[in-house]
Amino acid sequence: MKTIRLAPAKINLMLHVVGRLTDGYHHLQSLIAFADVGDEITVEKDDASSLTVDGPFAAHVPVAAENIVILAARWVKERFPQIGQVHIHLTKNLPIASGIGGGSSDAAATIAALLLCHDISVTKAEEDALILASGKLGADVPMCLAYQFGRGPLLWIDSSGRESLPMPINLMLPGILVLVNPGVPVSTPGIFKKVHPPYTAPQDFKSVLKNDFQGNVLNYLNAQKNDLTELAMAQESKIGKVIQVLQKAPGCLLARMSGTGATCFAVFEDEDSAKAALTRKMPKAWGIVARVVQG
Repeated sequence: MKTIRLAPAKINLMLHVVGRLTDGYHHLQSLIAFADVGDEITVEKDDASSLTVDGPFAAHVPVAAENIVILAARWVKERFPQIGQVHIHLTKNLPIASGIGGGSSDAAATIAALLLCHDISVTKAEEDALILASGKLGADVPMCLAYQFGRGPLLWIDSSGRESLPMPINLMLPGILVLVNPGVPVSTPGIFKKVHPPYTAPQDFKSVLKNDFQGNVLNYLNAQKNDLTELAMAQESKIGKVIQVLQKAPGCLLARMSGTGATCFAVFEDEDSAKAALTRKMPKAWGIVARVVQG
């Protein structure tokens, strides 16, 4: 019997660098959403463990031991010895090194699929512990695993992604998403090496929710930014061109870069406006219309 999990695109609706942590990682504050498009993980019990990969972006995905899917499978098996040999198949639909958490989301989906495949139930406390511990696999894995455990639909991150649990925000992002990648990979470590003080002032998000948010996610987001955008645009000018085109498209409510790039996103009033935006002339190797989903 096969177990299939979507490894959704992770979208940083805003991202502020507010300091540096003692472990060397940057202290980030970010509001995260997940789209209903992404990679796909299929797990099936087998006589020997193996990994295969297909999909439009499979060419640059290694199937050797360093693949984050294999690392995630090994990691969760160490914690749950009852997990046996499995064949894992990854359908790689998301661009590589694109700022939308592809590898981290694949890892989280692998963990969730292995638990489901072996009928392993975990308590809320056990989920919390797994989310925090999964940071060893990568800074974005905890938020992606929180999605797999049904947290959300939005998540507030206040750390490097590894020190504290993502805070579920029970508000939906209105409108339809457009995701566009201009076909240029951006190195996350490379961008963060260029980040220097002064940092953005941190927010008390609980206070924001109580006093300023008033249920209007877009009003809040339009007053925020992605602190890494200028650094990414300095490396790849196509990112700025994509954002400009999306911002000028009729019906656009918000346009921004996600993560360290190069994928950009925009929120549109309706699906027709979103589809029309994808037909506009801009640097685009990959583009898709999507919706925000809950885990």
